[in-house]
Amino acid sequence: MKVAFSAAIPLIVFIGYSPLFAEESKFGFAALWEKVRTHSPAVKAKALEVRAAEISKENSEYHWIPRVYTDLRNYNTNDPGLNFQGKLGQRAANEGDFSTASVRQRPSNFLDSNNLPYQNLNSNSLNLAAKDTLNHPGSNTYSRGTLGVDLALYEGGAKKNSTILKQKNLEGNRFEEQHILKKEYYETSIAFQTIESSYEMERKIEELIKKSDRFLRSYRIGASGNPLDKSGALALQSLRLKLESMKSDFSARRQAAEEIIQMLSGDPFQRDPARKWEGGIRFAELHLPLPDRKTGGKTPLSEAYSAYAEGAEIAVNFERSRFLPKVGVYAEAYAYDGSRSTATSYNTGIYLQMNLLNPGDIGAVKEAKSKSAAANKKAEEIRAKEETNFRVLLLQEESLKNGLTLTSEALKNQEEQLELNLGLFRNGTLQSVQIAEVFGRTVDVLREKYVLESEYLKVRAGLNMYNHLEK
Repeated sequence: MKVAFSAAIPLIVFIGYSPLFAEESKFGFAALWEKVRTHSPAVKAKALEVRAAEISKENSEYHWIPRVYTDLRNYNTNDPGLNFQGKLGQRAANEGDFSTASVRQRPSNFLDSNNLPYQNLNSNSLNLAAKDTLNHPGSNTYSRGTLGVDLALYEGGAKKNSTILKQKNLEGNRFEEQHILKKEYYETSIAFQTIESSYEMERKIEELIKKSDRFLRSYRIGASGNPLDKSGALALQSLRLKLESMKSDFSARRQAAEEIIQMLSGDPFQRDPARKWEGGIRFAELHLPLPDRKTGGKTPLSEAYSAYAEGAEIAVNFERSRFLPKVGVYAEAYAYDGSRSTATSYNTGIYLQMNLLNPGDIGAVKEAKSKSAAANKKAEEIRAKEETNFRVLLLQEESLKNGLTLTSEALKNQEEQLELNLGLFRNGTLQSVQIAEVFGRTVDVLREKYVLESEYLKVRAGLNMYNHLEK
């Protein structure tokens, strides 16, 4: 049961709703995260990038399907070659299509077989007026349709490597999407706890201000000429000014956090006025579960860099394919139409293509190898930083949790001591300067608790980045 519950925690946290949080109102953290998850511009943008990568990868998987193409043309031309090709395509070329100006100068146009001039006109004499139809065919209109199929049998692994490369790119984008979700969750949790803890600090500061005001009023009513009492009252007045300054500071922190929430969620922050802040440790237990110490130490960001590094290695093979031969088979069917006839023909065969020299490809493999080495080093750097940061965060979490627990107890004791000392002052047992000291220590412990709580939640939110993200 314990294992099952631990495995379910990340799913509960990131989906944003579970019976575990059923007691939370619509203004609770789970509801807030659901808004951020569905509205965040960063999340939406990355989701679109992932979809584009998916489409690109899906398209690349069809590389084995033959290319089918068509070319339909209707044209008018006086070009000798195109005219002759058009007539041959119709299978309707005749003897007159081969007539040139040289026919006019044939000796047979003037001399008979005995090399004597003709005495009468004959059929050969007509060649003197022959047209140059081969070189000057005039303008003619033709229609030609081509339907072709091209099936690549071997391309040096280019298309196969392209598919693998796009698969790695898709994996990297998906890991980046998870990282962005975690980062948005981090920002949301920090902003939420800043608002709640700032409200709590403002409430406690207001209580201290009221207590100090009551003390100062009682001092003015029963003031004596004792310089020590006067010194204590002045110290308390200074402390009151400090409390007002602290209250303004926490109010500004709260408003800044509310602006962040509005930017992430798209709506102004709405707080349940009936909710009481239960403290950073309780919030972390509910919404920022600790990752497994044994399997942790790695976030989706390092996974993304690893995927991109693997893709860079595939890119080396992809670049090598530029220098390998490409073999395929093809078939084309033709249909010609013109003023003489309509006819069809075909052309089938096998081809081999290979770049013998292309300046743009020179050094492409070396460049890909350098990029691959750089990508691997970057992935190693990210992994090393994350592992170190994970160990540091675990140490900080333990230390801060212990410090926060002790400081919370110290604050309770200090608040109790303040109440007791105020009673003793009213009885005349303590002097005002002693009350001022207790007030000052209470304020210091209160601020220390806030600082520790903020740092603790940042550490827990940082550790939560190492949790496995369920979608």
